[in-house]
Amino acid sequence: MSVIYESIGRLVVFVVRKRFGRQLQVAAGFAVAAGVIGAYLLASRDVEEG
Repeated sequence: MSVIYESIGRLVVFVVRKRFGRQLQVAAGFAVAAGVIGAYLLASRDVEEG
């Protein structure tokens, strides 16, 4: 029975990648850029002492 569910899942992933591949790449690029900017802002903030 799990073979059926696995093949359905693989088919869904294939269709989604085929249909929305470019949009997924753009969204992933924005997510990586946002993560890098967020990490930079966290690393470069000044911490008040005392």
